[in-house]
Amino acid sequence: IVLNTMMGAVYERGREISVYSSVGLAPSHISSLFIAEALVYATLGAVLGYLLGQSITLYMARHDLMGGMFMNYSSLSAISSTVIVMATVVVSTIYPARQAAAMSVPDVTRKWKFPEPDGDDWHFDFPFTIGSADALGVCSYLHRVFSAYGEGSVGDFMTEEVALHAEGTDDDGGDPAYRLELMVWLAPYDLGVSQRVTLRTTPSDDLEGVYRIEMEIHRVSGDVASWKRLNTKFLGVLRKRFLVWRTVSDEVRAEYQAEGRGHLSTLSAS
Repeated sequence: IVLNTMMGAVYERGREISVYSSVGLAPSHISSLFIAEALVYATLGAVLGYLLGQSITLYMARHDLMGGMFMNYSSLSAISSTVIVMATVVVSTIYPARQAAAMSVPDVTRKWKFPEPDGDDWHFDFPFTIGSADALGVCSYLHRVFSAYGEGSVGDFMTEEVALHAEGTDDDGGDPAYRLELMVWLAPYDLGVSQRVTLRTTPSDDLEGVYRIEMEIHRVSGDVASWKRLNTKFLGVLRKRFLVWRTVSDEVRAEYQAEGRGHLSTLSAS
């Protein structure tokens, strides 16, 4: 019964699962949400059931309906029964939670894999899109984030020469494109892995009003194997920063937009 109930909840909330996936939640995160929900139901059910049982027993004892019997509320059997019921609810949710994770990513591949680099160059589209109204704000936000990883910072990488540029408009006079360039040293620094990174925020060819993120990474130093391995962390940090951007309020986004315009106007004046 519990299994069928949870399976029905999964399929009834298909649109909600799609929303979770669209905002960047991984399949494991979505399945964890359903397991957490089952834990809440199990805890509430156990507590309310225990209190209800005590209330009924107290009522029967006060009206001499127990026939001389006395109840032990702290007996091991009562605790064991409660634990078994809670475990049954949680175990019955494991399969529906896996189905929810499968619905969030219909493809067999559950984790996005970076394409292989071409020699010392790595070029691919980052798996995020942004609206045209947020394009400059995102670039300004990333400019501030990467600038915080300057010399003396502690983290997975260190940056230098962070620069934001505008690349004008396309041939039809549409939305402008932006380019963020920086020099990156990847930790651990004793491996000597450094690279030149370029993020281009350009209008999408397929969707109007949508920007895509083009990544260009050029290896400057370090062996290829370490370069590829350490970039997994670097790109993971970048992915988390994009997720944080989606939680930023409209007021803060407007501040980043203004900061980006001021930064570009300063570059134009110089």
